[in-house]
Formats: sequence, structure tokens, C-alpha cells
Amino acid sequence: MNDGLSFSKQKDAIKTFIRKQLLSPNLNFFIGSGCSFPAVPLMGKTFKSLKKDLHDAALGNYRSEENDDIEGYLNWLHTSLNFFENSDIDYENIGEFQENYERTKKGLIESIDINYYEHKDVLNFYKEFYNEIFSIRNNRDFSPVNVFTTNYDLFNELAMENANIRYTNGFRGTIQRIFDPTEFHLRLVDDVNRYKDKWSIVRRFVKLYKIHGSIDWLYDSKIGKVVQRRANEDESENVLIYPTIHKHIETQQTPYSELFREFSINLQKPNSTLVVMGYGFPDQHINQLISQALSNEDFTLIIFSSLLEDKAKEFFENHKDLLNIHFIGGRMIPAENPSDSEDGHHFSNILGYMKAGEGDD
Repeated sequence: MNDGLSFSKQKDAIKTFIRKQLLSPNLNFFIGSGCSFPAVPLMGKTFKSLKKDLHDAALGNYRSEENDDIEGYLNWLHTSLNFFENSDIDYENIGEFQENYERTKKGLIESIDINYYEHKDVLNFYKEFYNEIFSIRNNRDFSPVNVFTTNYDLFNELAMENANIRYTNGFRGTIQRIFDPTEFHLRLVDDVNRYKDKWSIVRRFVKLYKIHGSIDWLYDSKIGKVVQRRANEDESENVLIYPTIHKHIETQQTPYSELFREFSINLQKPNSTLVVMGYGFPDQHINQLISQALSNEDFTLIIFSSLLEDKAKEFFENHKDLLNIHFIGGRMIPAENPSDSEDGHHFSNILGYMKAGEGDD
């Protein structure tokens, strides 16, 4: 922000910039867990509450209160169990590792398995977010909007269905939905008038890439495929949430490898924009792919975050000299009631930047 501008003019300048960028030919969003909070607890908080019921001997370096990376812990346990299984070492605490793995994964799934309609405020934010996107991109033959997310919850899907927005999440079929990455390469057309020379594409269309999996993705051992359906109580082992990769698909890394590949390909397309929301930059693999895209001068990166988040600050500090990165945060302090201030990168304030104001087209 330009400190020489008044607060209201700074907001207007940001709004103008954001709305212009949302007309990008190749528009991408990256949505992190912050957008689903507080309906879905932050994973660090979930991990801290689970630790009291875990075996201390199988916590390793994650025993510390400060280490709240539940995904990292599940990955460490997964790697440890694979090591024990494929070695001659007779480790007496292997049962505690297995129990911690099962309890942690089940606890994480339970924290996400919520009644979404009891959190209408968050659901409405998502719904409003998608409606605003297509309000801005209305009646233009753009490519579909790409939404990448590390979230396991179903807010994106429910919001789009409630807003009558078509989307694909990489699964085909109706009764038996099977993961097929070629679904991302298809495009819907409107064939109401089948005799016209050219069919119109469906404009309100999103490609949703859940690059860390989802609470409703399972590995079906009977058919050897990744399917989409809600798990029964005794099926938590088969739920595909990264990095708890099911042993039967570990070698090919399906579907994660295809989803990360799509992320990289889309960021490298000409004249692309990526808007990052609710993400604190904890994943170095994701961060590296974003860094690589910043080397393209026609790529624009917009980050809604806070410099109080160490990893987000580190990412910005490493790239702040580039002209195609824009970091938006700070505090929103209403003049009429300063005590109602809130973080400028919250979902509600991002929506405020997207909405048309007086004099906007």
C-alpha cells in the first residue's frame, strides 16, 4: 500500500486492482484452511488437542507444544511404519506408532466431518466468493476458473452447488465416481439450441483441484481405484488425505501427482494470475511451484495474508523485489468504530475488494 494515500483511497486502489486481475485470461485461486475457519478448526489446534491421548514414545520431535504440524507428523509416522515393516528391526514400540497414526488420522477426519449448514456464515462467504467471480467475468469466453486447495472440507463444493455453478473435481461417473484426471481437460457446452453453428461454452464453470485430497475420497481396494463417497466409521484408513497415502497407491502417488502436475502446468500458462487466500505457506513443495511461476513476467501473484505469519513473511521477503508479487494484509479499522478492526486478509474483506463499488463497471 501507498502510505501517502488515505485509508479509503488505499481500499479503492486495491479494489480496482483486484477486479482488473480477476479478468485475467487464466485465473487461478489457491485456498487454504484459513478460509474455512472457524467452522473447521485449524489443524495445528486439532493436533494439540489430540496429543494428550497419544503415546509419548511415538511423538518424536512432535512432542513439543510448539510443533503443531499434524500433516508433518502423519507423514513422519507413515515413513516410520514403512521403515519398521521393511526392516529386520524388532522395535518394541511399533504398536504405539500404529495406534498414534490411526488416532491422529481419525481425529483429523472427525474435525472436518462437520454439519456444513450449521456454519452458514462460512458457507455464505464461499458462495458469495464464487458469485462475485462470475459477476466480474460475466458474458466473456474466458477459460474456466481454476481453484486449487489444500483443504479437505466440502465448503467449495457445497457453495458452488448452492450457487448453481458447474464444476469438475476430477471424478467421472454418477453412481460410482472414479478419479480420472482427464476430466480436467474437458469443457462443458450449452447445447440447448443444437442447430446453431457454434455451441456456447458454459461460462460459470470451475475446475476444483483438491491437491491434498478430500474427506470424501477413498481408495476402494475391490476395484483398485480412488472413488468419491463418504467413508463409513470403519473406513478412516482408506480416506485419502495427504500425506496419509494408502499403501496400495503409494508407488504411483495417485491422485496427488496428477493434481500437483496440473497446478504447475496452469501457473506456467501465459498471462496467468494466482490469488492466494487463507494459506500460511507451510508447504515447501507448493511454495516452490509458486516461486517458479514468479520467474514469468506475465504471471501475477496476489497474496492475502499477514506478515505476522512467519512462513508467509519469509516467502514474501524472498520475492519482494519482483514486480509481479502483491501482498495485501494489514488491519481494517472502520472510522466510525475503530474497536471493530479486523485483519485485512480475512475472507470477508477479500470479498469486499471483489465487489463492485460506486462507479465500477
